[in-house]
Amino acid sequence: MKQHHIQISVPEKIYYSLETISQDKNTFILEAIESKIKESDVKNLEKQLIEGYKASQHETIEITKDFESIDFDGWEEY
Repeated sequence: MKQHHIQISVPEKIYYSLETISQDKNTFILEAIESKIKESDVKNLEKQLIEGYKASQHETIEITKDFESIDFDGWEEY
């Protein structure tokens, strides 16, 4: 896998916190970046699903209405 280098500057407080948390700063930072990317992917997927549900809600309601008459068939017995 091809690797790229980036240089970042962090506030002193974050730098010293990172020093106390992990001896391997590169791995820690990479894992944090990967975690944020996954979180972003999940949020984007959720947003797309919500938009899809909203877009199809009228169709869903119509289908529900079509089957409404048979949904409770036979329930009188109970």
